[in-house]
Amino acid sequence: MNADFVKTYLLAQSEMGGSEVVLQGQPRRAALATTPTQPAPTAVPVVTTTVAPTDSLWKNAANINDFYEALRQHSIYSKSMRSLSFLVPNEIKMNAAYLLLFHSPQELTVESRGILERLFKKLGVDLKTCAISFFFKCDETAMPREKLVLKEMLFKEIELLSPQKIIFFREVPSSEKIEKPAKADGNPTTFAGKPAITLYSLLEMLPSKADYKEKMLEMWNQLLPSSGWFTIF
Repeated sequence: MNADFVKTYLLAQSEMGGSEVVLQGQPRRAALATTPTQPAPTAVPVVTTTVAPTDSLWKNAANINDFYEALRQHSIYSKSMRSLSFLVPNEIKMNAAYLLLFHSPQELTVESRGILERLFKKLGVDLKTCAISFFFKCDETAMPREKLVLKEMLFKEIELLSPQKIIFFREVPSSEKIEKPAKADGNPTTFAGKPAITLYSLLEMLPSKADYKEKMLEMWNQLLPSSGWFTIF
């Protein structure tokens, strides 16, 4: 079949049948449209936090001894070298007139304890009737993310000890810390359902500190009288 015949045939077909052209023989299959294969969605990794089985024991402690033993097993205190410096003071008493709370055992040195004894002697309060404890019960440094749990633990500890009043000795300020130190304020507030005041760290009142006299005078002339708890001589 020559090219001129095919051309004439196609033109005739077009005039008689419209724009559609019918050819003899087997029709050719149209190529199937292909859709680009979409890449499988990338699985988002699920971050899970492993909680040690012993981390919730303190919540169910029925007495103070069980509470401290549960804290000792908590992952906050059992990791690293913290377990070696975990400390519960000997001065733990139920229903004490005052619960003296220090940030950590590092705040209650031999020298600072001497200041504490002289302070309470001047206030006419027998230090032996007071309970002493720590917000963070070891000599290591607490991480910021741990402080929320430590605060919850402190609420539980106060519930078990049931002191009449609480005296916080704030953590000694450090240039390395971003957080502002707690404000020393003698006006009582309520913490864990108990009246509470905040005083300077005893380490801030050591004679080796340049401004220790100013802080001692402020505590004696303003903070303690503001509480209304003591007779200042």
